Amino acid sequence: MNEISLSYLFKLALKRIWIIILAAIILATGVFCYFNFAVSPIYKATGSILVTNGAITSQNDYSGSKISSTDISASLALSYTVTDILNTSDIFKQLSNKTGSKYTYAQLMSKCSIARRNEDTLFIDISFTAPSREEAIELVNTYLSLAPAHIVKYLPDSNANIATGADKSVQTYPNTSFYTVIAAFIGAIIAFVIIFIVDSFDNTIKGEEYFTSHFDVPLLGSIPDFENYGIANYSKGGQENANK
Repeated sequence: MNEISLSYLFKLALKRIWIIILAAIILATGVFCYFNFAVSPIYKATGSILVTNGAITSQNDYSGSKISSTDISASLALSYTVTDILNTSDIFKQLSNKTGSKYTYAQLMSKCSIARRNEDTLFIDISFTAPSREEAIELVNTYLSLAPAHIVKYLPDSNANIATGADKSVQTYPNTSFYTVIAAFIGAIIAFVIIFIVDSFDNTIKGEEYFTSHFDVPLLGSIPDFENYGIANYSKGGQENANK
């Protein structure tokens, strides 16, 4: 028997293409319905604060003096400490009280992400995840209202200001479209594997082309299918008899 070739696999897939497409549609539909109706979505909102070392004042207090590169460097170095301060449990305990103790401070910490926007900026982004868009936004904005006083308590000479409040949230889970496409692909693969296995165990000869492509044996001739075609069609005057 000849080795399996790409052309053989392609012809096999093309021959059973409707089965493959149907399997892909069924699995994709099931996954879509599951994530769209059975899974609770998670939304994420983000805000930011700006913290400087005290030498750099807010824009409203700016009196025209030049800001030195030393002050900027000091503020950049300070942002690492500020990030650690914003991750302490005290501010999350305050947030828990502000939200009516709906979540414990430990749960709020697990829902929160605090990080510098990048290495060359003074902005620190604060994100919260929640089961609704409104709740995610509320958690971020409530946290931001507590952050400046919490930072100044540890760093009295610093300036902490809310840079960007949260006014929208995005769905982070589930990514229904992505999972649906993956499910369709997996469904098609599973269907093709089953078709290939069934075809591999099918040892019947399906015609001259099948025989010559699968066996390295000379073909001397073929025997007509009398049973399916009708013996009368092969006999002398059989067509006339078949029409009578």
